[in-house]
Amino acid sequence: MSPQIDADGVPDRCLTLTIRSAWGHFRKVGRTATKQTYRVIPRTTVAGLLAAIVGAPRDSYYDVFGAETSAVAITPLSDLRTLNMPKTVVGTDPDQSVTETVGSRRSKAVTYQDSTEDRQIHVYETLIEPAYRIDVAVDDDFHEQLRERLTQDRSHYPPSMGVSQHLASVELEATEATPSRRAPDGPVEIESVVPASLDVTVPQPGVQYSIERSPAVMESIPGGRRTTRFDDYVFTPTADAPVSVDPSQLDRPVVGINGRTVVFR
Repeated sequence: MSPQIDADGVPDRCLTLTIRSAWGHFRKVGRTATKQTYRVIPRTTVAGLLAAIVGAPRDSYYDVFGAETSAVAITPLSDLRTLNMPKTVVGTDPDQSVTETVGSRRSKAVTYQDSTEDRQIHVYETLIEPAYRIDVAVDDDFHEQLRERLTQDRSHYPPSMGVSQHLASVELEATEATPSRRAPDGPVEIESVVPASLDVTVPQPGVQYSIERSPAVMESIPGGRRTTRFDDYVFTPTADAPVSVDPSQLDRPVVGINGRTVVFR
């Protein structure tokens, strides 16, 4: 039976997994020349990574990870460090494409980039050894397919940290983690990123807070997809420094899972 998610977005049970890679890149939308990356893996990227494990077709899983049908908590497990990495890539000029006819009895025309033409150098801001813990619940049979794949340590498509070159390892921590609401009287330290603005934070000596806005929910449209919701996330660049917040200012409950404190979104 799939998890049940209440009106506040808290599931009665969830899967817990960790993902790691030597490198990661989650391209920020609206950037062109320098390929900047989100520090925290976006919720939509989590959905795509898990869909790759299950083997869901492209653009088929957005309803599964909709605002009312899913709950995700993201916890960085490594310091969020980046390196600017120049890469030489093939251009995207349509005039540099080549069309060939391949096949024998039933020929097909294939168009591809001419790799002999001039290359372009782009600078990619790249995460160094990113690692995240993901608590996820989806109110669908997708949950059971994902649980089965993770339990058997199998994946339909290779999971990656944003781009296919940055292959990721995935480890299942718990198949039946049970979230429980917490009702703290005062400030509480949250290990996951916090979907909120900086106004909810409680300043702590020597702790730096950062915030970024990233895609959270998408929907299918004719010919592709579009983002329907962006979320602001507060986090600390240092992995072992939790975010101290005033729970009365949050629009989501504070939740405990196996001794950890997180906020779902």
